[in-house]
Amino acid sequence: MASFLSLVTVAADLAFLYLLKRLIDTGITARDLTLLKWIALGALGILFLRSVFGYASGYLHTYIDGRMTNDIQDSLYAKIQQLSLDFHTESSTGNLLTLIFYHTHDMLNIITSFSGTMIKEMFRIPALTIFLFSLHTGLAWFALLVFPPALLVVRLFRSLITRTTQKSYDTLSKLYTTAEQTLAHMETVKIFAKETEEAERFEQLNAEMLARSIQVYKASALSGPVIQMIKMLGVTVLLFLGIREVAQDELSIGGLTTFIASAYYLYGGLSNLASWYLSLLAGLISADKVMEVLKMRPAVSSPTNGLMLHTFEKEIVMRKISFRYPSGATEILKGLNLHIKKGETMALVGLSGSGKSTIVKLLLRLYDPVEGFIVFDGYKLKDLDLSMCRRLFGVAPQEPGIFQDSVVKAIAYGRPDALRNEIHEAARIAGAHEFIDRLPQGYETLIGERGVKLSGGEKQRLALARALLRNPEILILDEALSSVDAPAERAILQRITSSRRGRTTILISHRLASIAHADSIMVVEGGVIVEEGSHQQLMANSTRYQKWFMVQQSKLFVMR
Repeated sequence: MASFLSLVTVAADLAFLYLLKRLIDTGITARDLTLLKWIALGALGILFLRSVFGYASGYLHTYIDGRMTNDIQDSLYAKIQQLSLDFHTESSTGNLLTLIFYHTHDMLNIITSFSGTMIKEMFRIPALTIFLFSLHTGLAWFALLVFPPALLVVRLFRSLITRTTQKSYDTLSKLYTTAEQTLAHMETVKIFAKETEEAERFEQLNAEMLARSIQVYKASALSGPVIQMIKMLGVTVLLFLGIREVAQDELSIGGLTTFIASAYYLYGGLSNLASWYLSLLAGLISADKVMEVLKMRPAVSSPTNGLMLHTFEKEIVMRKISFRYPSGATEILKGLNLHIKKGETMALVGLSGSGKSTIVKLLLRLYDPVEGFIVFDGYKLKDLDLSMCRRLFGVAPQEPGIFQDSVVKAIAYGRPDALRNEIHEAARIAGAHEFIDRLPQGYETLIGERGVKLSGGEKQRLALARALLRNPEILILDEALSSVDAPAERAILQRITSSRRGRTTILISHRLASIAHADSIMVVEGGVIVEEGSHQQLMANSTRYQKWFMVQQSKLFVMR
């Protein structure tokens, strides 16, 4: 459709030029008023049709541009969601926002400008060239002499535009990242009285961005006047040569006027092509970045026709697990073996950095082990459908991710179809119902970005309620109540145990008293399990565990 509209527009241009020649050569020279009237009416009709089709063409291109931009942004965002956690760990928010909103737009400019400019010029330039040769062969050859210097100008500016555009994109990413990080951590900024420094840092980057934008503009805009000068020089030479041809009766006045107008149209098309090509360079940079992400394969993905594990029935076995993070050289887990039985409460204890949270990430298959394998009910974790497997878990982390929304939607994030009484019950078990009731609008209260309106303990209890609402087969509490006082933590854990007997629970906590009720306690050190047993067994047989417990108890006694 776009090609048809472009073709009609070009045909209208040629028809208008033909009527212009007839108007001058026949109508004006012969002083035929009737003919002049019909030619003028014909020209007006052609101009009207050209305007209508031009509007339709512009509307169609705008619509296509909008739809394609939406589609590619949707696809890119969906792809980013599918990529593994290591990609998000290594990517800044600023880079991703620039990719989604800027690079996709510039990339699609290649396609939309192709349909809007390139297709039309592909019709117009050959048609006008043929028309020029039909008017005067010699002058037509002279008219084409403008093309080589114009192409040379484009070639000279190509590398400059590519280089300045790339630097502009890099600075834009830094600007986005700086703004996002600063606004997300305003409390830290204010605590350290860094408001002025952060404003100056943003101002400096913004000034750099302005300088980069000006460089890109200068590189792109400078080529335009140069090509325009070549174009006007060509028209001037053609006018001089054409007048000589008219004087020698080799060309009519109408023919000369039409030839000059046609040449001007032709050079306009050449100028449009040059501008399109230079904008294409920026689009190609963006296209490379977008396609790089779209072609990425997630390091962790669900297998085709993966096994659907709807329930957890027997055990989880981690065998000879070794792991290091993709961006790190240090081995976090070293040949670790772990056995988790259905219905048991198992605790992982150890110093920070010993690998406790990494075990949880591997169970959730946020990462795959470098060596070894994990088995769920006799099936290798890699063979299971990833989404279905993760639905077996409910996770409450130490630093919960809370979205900007109401309390009720924050709790129901993992189960949006939950009934209101189910949400209230999950909040009650998590010890959140009381403080939620005290909020201005109760469960409808907006909690701010990242739950900024809540305290650390309130956010943790909200995240715990979110995990409990899913009624998971396996509940993981990774320092989930570290910001809650010890008596409240014990009460919450008792309610969790009473709410669903026989649930498999994995606890990670520095408070040994809080995990003393666990069926088994694994002491993790240096990426391996060095000791295991119940609280009573470890107190009797483990000097390490006994020392940790006594130190914590003595601190608690002093606090009392």
